[in-house]
Amino acid sequence: MICNHCRRQPGGGYIAALDRQTGKIAWRVARPAVSTYSSPIVAHVGGRDQLLISGCDSVASYDPATGKENWSTPCLAEATCGTIVTADDKIFASGGYPKRETVGLSAEGKLLWTDKTKVYEPSLLADGKYVYGVTDDGIAYCWSAGSGEVMWRNRLRGSFSASPILCNGLIYVSNLSGETFIFKATPDGYEEVGFNKIGDDCYASPAVADGELFLRIGKEQGGKRQEQLVCLAKMSESKATETDQAR
Repeated sequence: MICNHCRRQPGGGYIAALDRQTGKIAWRVARPAVSTYSSPIVAHVGGRDQLLISGCDSVASYDPATGKENWSTPCLAEATCGTIVTADDKIFASGGYPKRETVGLSAEGKLLWTDKTKVYEPSLLADGKYVYGVTDDGIAYCWSAGSGEVMWRNRLRGSFSASPILCNGLIYVSNLSGETFIFKATPDGYEEVGFNKIGDDCYASPAVADGELFLRIGKEQGGKRQEQLVCLAKMSESKATETDQAR
C-alpha cells in the first residue's frame, strides 16, 4: 500500500510504502514540504512497474519495491489533484495551482508535449491514441496522445469535480449539479449521446460493473443533504413487459 503525505509542515513531505500483511513501513522517501493532493499509482510502463505521482512542480517515478527515484521531470505545478493516467508506455498528467499545464511524457520521463490547460480536480482519461479531460469549469477536451494536438474542445454545463470514465466507447462524467453527460470517445468532435440528471449534486466518479452503472449522488431532504447510491441498468425484456402491463 502506497501513502502520499505532502502537506506543508516543518518536517517536510514524504511518500511511503506499507507492508499489506503487517502494516509496517517498507520504505519511506522524502518529498518537498508543499501542499499537493494527487494520489500515486503503480503502472507498468517502459517494461517495468513504476510508482508515478504528480505535484511538487514535477512528475516523478519511483521503484515501487524500494522507493528509489527513477526520474523526476519538472512540469505542471506545485499543487495537483488528479491522478496520473498511462497508455501505451506514455504518461499523462494535468494540474494545478498556481501554474496550469497538461503534459504527455515518455516512460523514461521525457516531456513529449505540453498544453497550457488545467484539469485540476478531475483526472484525465486515456484510451491509447487519445487523451480526454473535463476541466473544473466544464470544458471537455480531446488531445492526441502522441503530439498533444487539441482535436476538439466543447463547453459542457456546470462545474466538475468527478473524473470521467470510459465504457464501450462512451465517456460518462457528472457535474456538481448532478447532471451526467455521455459522449463518444472520438477525435472527430464532441458528440453527445445521452444526458440525465439524478439528484441535486454529484462529486464522485461513476463506476461500472457487470453492465450496471453506479452513481453516488446528493439529495436535499428536509433541508439536509443526504447521499444516495444509485444503480442504472438496462431493463430485461421480461421486466419491461411487466412494467408495460402494469401501466
